[in-house]
Amino acid sequence: MRNFLRFTLIAVFVIALASSCARQVDVVKLYDEPDRGAKTYQRLLIINVSSGRSQQQEFEDEIARNLRRSGIAAIPSYTKLDASNGLLQADIDRVSDEVGADGVLISHFVGVDTELSKAQGREEIISTCRRGDPLHHFLYDHKVLTEPDSIKLAHTVIVVTSLYDAVGQNRVWTIQSTCFDKSSMAEALLDEARAITRQLSIDQLI
Repeated sequence: MRNFLRFTLIAVFVIALASSCARQVDVVKLYDEPDRGAKTYQRLLIINVSSGRSQQQEFEDEIARNLRRSGIAAIPSYTKLDASNGLLQADIDRVSDEVGADGVLISHFVGVDTELSKAQGREEIISTCRRGDPLHHFLYDHKVLTEPDSIKLAHTVIVVTSLYDAVGQNRVWTIQSTCFDKSSMAEALLDEARAITRQLSIDQLI
């Protein structure tokens, strides 16, 4: 029992250490309206301005899911707006009124950097003795095990996100979030969405 507890404590320590060493999303505050008071937003229209329709949908859904976990009504805009072709203020106002949003959260990608690294494969000869004296080479079957080259991708994504008041149409808040060295864009978008929601909560906007 004592050994089991010791092993459990070691495992928890290793996991905590690994988590603390993982590079987090960097968030920089670019703007915070000085006179916004204590107003919080409970129903947000989510807009992602991106170069592709699928990326708009994926990121808006990810942000909306994270906001809903915090008890915020979040409405992705892609069913009503195609942000990949640019947006007019009149269209944003129309959809915002239509869904009854009290705030509009607009994000756009300002940088996506992908690094590719290649690890060279290797060959290994595996010998199996068939019979007789194992010192005799001809008594062995030989098989070559080939490991192919492996490719690793590392995505660094920079997103600027702004919150606008739906009634006054004024900008309330802007951050820049940078997510480092993710193996896939899906993982990067997930971490970005978490960082945006977390900062909204820290700044007492939701």
